[in-house]
Amino acid sequence: MITDNDRAWLAGGIALGSVTVLAVASWVGAAAGAVITGAPAAPLTYDTVVSMTGAWGEVWAQSQTASAVGAGLVNLTAITALIWLLRLLFRWLRNAAHLATLYQVRDLAPKRAASTAIRLRRSLREMKPQYVAPADRGVLLGNHLPSNVELRGSDEDTYVALMAPRAGKSTALAIPIAEEAPASLLLTSNKPDVYAATLALRGRAGTTWVLDTQGVAQIERAMWWDMIAEAETVERAKRLVDHFVSQITNETADPFWAYSASDVLVGYMRAAWHAGGTARDVLRWVADPTDRAPMRVLYEHEPVLAEQIESSVNIAEETQSGIYQNARTALSALRDEMVLAWVTPDKHRPEFRPDEFVTSTDTLYLLSKEGGPTSSVVAALTDAVFTAGMEAGERKGGRLPEPMRAVLDEAANICRISDLPDLYSHLGSRGITPFTILQSYRQGVKAWGEVGMDTMWSAATKKIIGAGVDDPKFVSDISTLIGRHYVHTKSYSKSRDGYSYSVGEQREEIKEAAHIRAMRKGTGLLLATGMPVAQIALRPWYEDKTLAYIGPEKAEEEAAITKRAISSYEERKAARRAR
Repeated sequence: MITDNDRAWLAGGIALGSVTVLAVASWVGAAAGAVITGAPAAPLTYDTVVSMTGAWGEVWAQSQTASAVGAGLVNLTAITALIWLLRLLFRWLRNAAHLATLYQVRDLAPKRAASTAIRLRRSLREMKPQYVAPADRGVLLGNHLPSNVELRGSDEDTYVALMAPRAGKSTALAIPIAEEAPASLLLTSNKPDVYAATLALRGRAGTTWVLDTQGVAQIERAMWWDMIAEAETVERAKRLVDHFVSQITNETADPFWAYSASDVLVGYMRAAWHAGGTARDVLRWVADPTDRAPMRVLYEHEPVLAEQIESSVNIAEETQSGIYQNARTALSALRDEMVLAWVTPDKHRPEFRPDEFVTSTDTLYLLSKEGGPTSSVVAALTDAVFTAGMEAGERKGGRLPEPMRAVLDEAANICRISDLPDLYSHLGSRGITPFTILQSYRQGVKAWGEVGMDTMWSAATKKIIGAGVDDPKFVSDISTLIGRHYVHTKSYSKSRDGYSYSVGEQREEIKEAAHIRAMRKGTGLLLATGMPVAQIALRPWYEDKTLAYIGPEKAEEEAAITKRAISSYEERKAARRAR
């Protein structure tokens, strides 16, 4: 932080430097004018410069007019250059709002952001920073205020954004970040707008895969994902099951039922994997506790696991019934044949393979309405892609050669991966760039608990706080993080002896909680690791001329979605009439 003492030294240095430059410029111009007229030039000495200020005619006796004109022209040029340099200096070192200056966030400015991108991306290794296109410099954050210089985070960072509805989450964050993804892109959403805006461009980059179990964009199923393939180890089977068991867990419920149901499902997932079965087989086994088929498979391949599950369910009938009922409830999303079809083999449609996706330029859209059991499928597939990405990064020397971006819009509702906060600590180092977008901090607490959300918040190296954050405690905490600055106070008093005047100094918050809460739309606060808090202007896609093509493409796809929605409605209405 620049102190008042620093400012005084800086001002003194600028003043001394300016005087010196103007003095030298005066001599240069005068000497040039003298030489042009054939007169001798006075030597550049301290005495000459001092004499020029009071006895110009004596110093330049033989060329008074020419030397004066020359000095005036060169001084005008020097003053123009000084003004330009001072403006540049203030742009880098001054911020009237007492937030981060451009100098303090210089690592996010274009040149250094480009250098970081070259280090992280194999395809840019032979390029020089000045030739790296803006879209290739990293993840767009916005423009620094007040300098208006573009800031970008790297694909080694991890991101969290908190912003109220209709404050720019989609237009200024999700869409621009998705449009500029350099390789594979995973995008979750509960609305069709981001899908409609990015589909055309991402379709030109590679294959677009869409999982739309609830008809958010009215997409006809054109893929399937082998969910059981994720159960190739007990650990991965446990991760898969956890996404479904989260539907039956809460702070007040007895954990015995969830743990027991999880044990059963892990065993049945492993049995299905060994037997080459599908999710449909798991549903059938869970529906009938007397079916010994899964246990026979487990005893053949994993007897220890089989014995553990046997001991968990070979108990009183009432307890066994409760365990299996909880297991059935956890898998309730798969009761719907339309949902089940997305996660079971289909020889008529292509299979989505996470291990191939993470090293491609394809796009995976995971669309789901607010919460509900089907969000388990979204979370499970997202986690499968993360796992495949980390494994591929290990095979590539530690990280993916081209970063995979994961824009998790409405993650707390439709992509509630239980250990996402823990994953944040190392996803960026593997070449996976997660960008989680939430409506508020409390929404994250509801999804992952206080400890989980605190972990994610701490692990995120770039955080954006947008307009409409109304949590009093949270905005007070942010105000504290922004810090305080010194304010000079003046006071006057009157007495019988006359007037007195005094100047004091006190510390005040740079941004009060009320001011953070009342930030205008289109602006935000950027909290970047190792830097003071900066204010940024968000960059909605419709204000960027380079993204002007999105408008017509988005309108075209939205019209297609509307057409599909009308057709679906008419089909359902005709079916009801035919009953």
